[in-house]
This record gives sequence, structure tokens and C-alpha cells, in this order.
Amino acid sequence: MVSIKALVLMATAASAANVAFNTYSNGDCTGTVTTRFIGVNGGGNTCHVFGGVSYGAQYEVTSGATCVFKSWENSDCSGLATVRTIVGINTNCQPIANDNSGNFHVPNGLRSVSITCS
Repeated sequence: MVSIKALVLMATAASAANVAFNTYSNGDCTGTVTTRFIGVNGGGNTCHVFGGVSYGAQYEVTSGATCVFKSWENSDCSGLATVRTIVGINTNCQPIANDNSGNFHVPNGLRSVSITCS
């Protein structure tokens, strides 16, 4: 499993949240890394396209922020979606194609994510 702890940047502003995430080709985060993202989210809603179809993810959020990651089945942040709220470092694998009850929700996998931090 690829650690994303080394990928987090220092905060650039008090209102900004640094986010890092890896997405994987399977739901247990042991397959191919399809996306590796590092960036700063200033609180707005941004859409990021995955590098391939994804079923699992690991997230990190710094600066004490809370971020909502809404993963989408289409590459334009539309279609079926699942939502994860992340506070701080959470390197546990998240099966992002499942809903919060653990039920398989997006059988065709996920292709993008919108991120909103506060």
C-alpha cells in the first residue's frame, strides 16, 4: 500500500486546507494507483478527474480543516456519487464505490471527485 503521508504540503493560508489523496483500481487499496493528488483547497468546490476508474481511496487533510470528498461515476463530477467526510489524516482505505452503509453503490467505478473544505 502506498503511503500518502509524505505527500502533504505545508499550509499556505489559514483558510486553506491542504489535501492529498490516492485512488486505487480496487476497493481495498492494494491495486494500481489510478490517481495521486496533492493540492490546496481554499474552501470552494473543485472537481478533479481521476487517472482511471477507481474503487478505493486514501485521504489526508491538514490545517485542521474538514473536507467533504464527493466521488462521482462520471469524469465531469456527475452521475451516481458517494460521500466521505475527512478530518485530518485518514490513511485507512475507503471503499469509495460503497455508500456509508457499506453497500456497493457505484458498480461502474468512480472517475472524479469534488472537494469542499471548511
